Amino acid sequence: MKLLVSVVSAEEARRALDGGADIIDVKDPREGALGAPSPRVLSEVVRIVGDAAPVSVALGDLPGLPHTFALAACAPRYVKVGLQGVSDLDGAVALVSAVADAVGSDVAVIAASYADVGAPEWLPAVVERTGIAGALVDTFVKDGRGLYGSSSEDDLADLIGRTHSVGGSFAVAGQLRLGELCRVPADVVGVRSAVCRESDRTAQLEQGLVAAAVAEVRNFGAEARYVLPPAPKFAG
Repeated sequence: MKLLVSVVSAEEARRALDGGADIIDVKDPREGALGAPSPRVLSEVVRIVGDAAPVSVALGDLPGLPHTFALAACAPRYVKVGLQGVSDLDGAVALVSAVADAVGSDVAVIAASYADVGAPEWLPAVVERTGIAGALVDTFVKDGRGLYGSSSEDDLADLIGRTHSVGGSFAVAGQLRLGELCRVPADVVGVRSAVCRESDRTAQLEQGLVAAAVAEVRNFGAEARYVLPPAPKFAG
């Protein structure tokens, strides 16, 4: 299991790295659960992180606008594609396929759905039919209930198992708290509020809280059954 930490600035990225985060994720919480950052912030984070860790970027929920995702193709290693607003499985497959074509083979595409308002049951089929790297379950509404207020451990474990069976990795996120990061055997666990002051996702990220989250994940990792597939290499 790896720890993904969502940051909103280069300074937060530095603190997350110093705290031991495995993946640095760039987002803007003011624009939603998968709110896209500005190109300037993304570029600054990529520059600060360098080769120290993979960089992921959230680019929002943009059904029908797959080429928008190509704007980030030259920078991150992972692109999270929100499926909110897609009406059916075929539409989700078409969108994700178009995004994968737009960003190219050097960027791993992660299909994201929401446990509280989305259709996460589509995710294994989306991964299988598109051949993308994996899937993510998050929460759309940030009201304190968190992921486990909207989805059971059994349901999540079933999604994880089915996604692994078709060759994809699986990540969980959604206002997870310290002490519950490893309730299911996901490959990646994503946090923002858990590593911010007073658990406020709009507040400053704190290095000490990142270190606490890393320690929790590492303790679980010694007995984890699943390993995240290696990230694709950048061209050149």
